[in-house]
Amino acid sequence: MYFAFAWAILAVLMSPMLSTRPSGPHAVTVAAHSLPFTPQFMSMHTLSPSRDWPSVPVGAMRPAGITWATIEPSRDVFNWQGVDSWVAQSQAHHAQLDYLFLNTPQWASTRPNEKCNRGYNGCAAPPNDKDWTQFVTALVKRYKGRIATYEMWNEPGSIGYFTGSPADLAHLVSLAYPIIKSIDPQAIVISPSPSTTGWPIQFGPWMDKFLKAGGGKYVDVIAWHSYASYTNKPAAPPERVASEIETLRALMAKYGVSDLPLWDTEGSWGTNTSLPDPQQQADWLVRWYLIQFSYGVARVYWYQWDNPKVGTLWTATNGLTPAGQAFVELHHLLDGATGSTPCVPASGSIWTCDLFKGSTKIRAVWSTSGPASFSNYAGFSEYTDLAGTAHQVHGQPVTVDSTPLFFQ
Repeated sequence: MYFAFAWAILAVLMSPMLSTRPSGPHAVTVAAHSLPFTPQFMSMHTLSPSRDWPSVPVGAMRPAGITWATIEPSRDVFNWQGVDSWVAQSQAHHAQLDYLFLNTPQWASTRPNEKCNRGYNGCAAPPNDKDWTQFVTALVKRYKGRIATYEMWNEPGSIGYFTGSPADLAHLVSLAYPIIKSIDPQAIVISPSPSTTGWPIQFGPWMDKFLKAGGGKYVDVIAWHSYASYTNKPAAPPERVASEIETLRALMAKYGVSDLPLWDTEGSWGTNTSLPDPQQQADWLVRWYLIQFSYGVARVYWYQWDNPKVGTLWTATNGLTPAGQAFVELHHLLDGATGSTPCVPASGSIWTCDLFKGSTKIRAVWSTSGPASFSNYAGFSEYTDLAGTAHQVHGQPVTVDSTPLFFQ
């Protein structure tokens, strides 16, 4: 079964004294399957706020390198320079900024001598409650109105990021939520984001435990990370994201938080060695984004604009990669779209979904297994490829392959 959920503009109105979300829905359910396109749907990660800001349209930015351990290296000693730089650049480029909680400093850790692979002793252990709430308070007071969203931890099911339990994080989120909302009621609180490549706990089991512990009462958005691979193994097909979304929708229904938006705050095909062919990378990106749009995922943050090894969209030497160019073309295609039917297998290896832009219907079509013949385009007079080149159709079958075509 395909889950049909959609959300209008997120609006959370609450008293500073509330410790959980309001009991009523804080998003209005609209037309089934997908949301109207917003600039934030296609969001991004980049390595530096000032060196190589993306030249493609970016609605929101999820920054790197501004963890709690780097901001507050010792108690009440703060270095805000990194966050200030991200805030300034995001405002200059009219992009919303997501702050990501990550890395407990050793001095604030409940297990200060615990080592992990992130480079700081104690970085993966839960923090002491008082130290945690004081840091959250200081951060949100300083950036009220300038940081739009707060994501409550990065990939907690993955080794090296968090060695506490999902219930431990649900507790931390329950402390942070009323603080954030009392200081900045317009801020959006995002759940911790487990990953499809998580180890030792995969994203589904981890989110199940987090929601069972009551964590869903203290967030405005449910988030996860969708990666095809983070090793040298071949990348999984982008169509796998459909089952990931179904898994999360089922868990959200199970724990009564189906009214919450769903965001994919980090993802790509993974390491470039997992999908080395540039054209296949471009095809993968378009299909992955199309499926998420059609299933009502409200935001998708690509990882990573200028990373030379993972999901590369741009290099200083050659500029946009074919995948980067596909990002631009897809943004142009989706801009103005008001909805979509779910992308599903239509016949054999062929997948299709229909996009709607005003009174115009656009049918996206591709094959997951080599060239295939497609003739279900009655009512369409032409199709365009990813480069935007138009081709007339004359009642004859059209050969489609891994590169989506768009009939209109």
